[in-house]
Amino acid sequence: MNISIARRGVLLGTVLTLVSLTAACSANSTSSSTSGANGSTSSTRSTGSTNSSSAPGSSTSASGGGSAGAGPVPGAELIAASKSEKGLVIYANAPSQLLKQFTDSFQQAYPWVKVTAYDLEDPVIFSRYAAEHGTGSPTGDILIASAPSLWTAAVKKGFVQNYTPAGITNFPGFASQGGGLYIMSPDPAVTIYNKKLLNGQAPPKTVAEIAAAAAAGKYKVATYPIDNAFGYAAFYGFVQKYGWKTLDQLGQTAKTPGSGDVLYTDVAQGGFTTAVFESGLVRGAIKPTDPIVGWEYTTDYTPLIPRGIAIAAGTSCPNAAKLFMNYLFSNAGQAAACDAGFEAYSNTFTATDGCANTLKDLYAAIGGPANAVLVPISQKVADDQPAFLTRWKQAFKNR
Repeated sequence: MNISIARRGVLLGTVLTLVSLTAACSANSTSSSTSGANGSTSSTRSTGSTNSSSAPGSSTSASGGGSAGAGPVPGAELIAASKSEKGLVIYANAPSQLLKQFTDSFQQAYPWVKVTAYDLEDPVIFSRYAAEHGTGSPTGDILIASAPSLWTAAVKKGFVQNYTPAGITNFPGFASQGGGLYIMSPDPAVTIYNKKLLNGQAPPKTVAEIAAAAAAGKYKVATYPIDNAFGYAAFYGFVQKYGWKTLDQLGQTAKTPGSGDVLYTDVAQGGFTTAVFESGLVRGAIKPTDPIVGWEYTTDYTPLIPRGIAIAAGTSCPNAAKLFMNYLFSNAGQAAACDAGFEAYSNTFTATDGCANTLKDLYAAIGGPANAVLVPISQKVADDQPAFLTRWKQAFKNR
């Protein structure tokens, strides 16, 4: 199960080689893609007739860049215009199996828009787009990534189309990060634990409890590495709320073996009692009846890590891309996102199928929004990263 945000590396040389191979939206074309084990991708196209930390509500955001603002396009007009466009291409850091579940739902609603998604690391998403767009080659139409420094640079460079999705007023203020950049999913971090190693004891409820128990030798604790965008945002938000005292204590014994999928495997195999700041995407894989692994939100601090989304300024199928954004920010799109494992966070959405991957359910579990911290995609968060990394390594002894 691939649940990490940062994934397989792809060398820039490979990116440049693939420039001429990328399938992008154009009239009367279809595309298909494959993703290799090393993250490389290939595609074919053929002619045819036939897709600063802040609490939620903060307006702190990336700024600058992007094309002139554009409000929502009337639905009938947008649908009609999109029917001459084929092959919507998405460059995303989202796990492919989850994103496919969402895009399949989108295609059921708009079957004439065929979607090809590439599962890439954040740096590759932007370097590949820059290389392709700079040479006038077909490129991605939708960009989905998490790294704040890369997003703020992309917005300033004009890589993002400043479009306002229909339905965005039904979302918290933090949904818009400025310049056409939006939050696809405010992914929460969770705590996972090995039930057998706890030996009948209740799992710890707070980050402070986990840190104290680890320092006392009660638990073996794992967490995300700091060089991961998800990990950096989680630790950064914690420090803005509580300072370094708890992290200094946690860092005495905690290990950083890897990101989401590694943490899950290590806890399941008994290598660690618990893992703190695990990706919330793991929730779908852990059933309440699982005899070994359980999960929960920490009630003193649950970080919300923004997975950003934007229409690329260089899209050659702007109408299909706008349809995709409108769908995401509709109640139907929120239902599809929830079922796929992303965090549904519209103020007007209520799941009717029992899906609990919603901000409303999270708030209910932790006693309200005060203990949830959204780390914005902002220039300050990006600028603070080098100094924060140095201080984190002091706390975690270069783990």
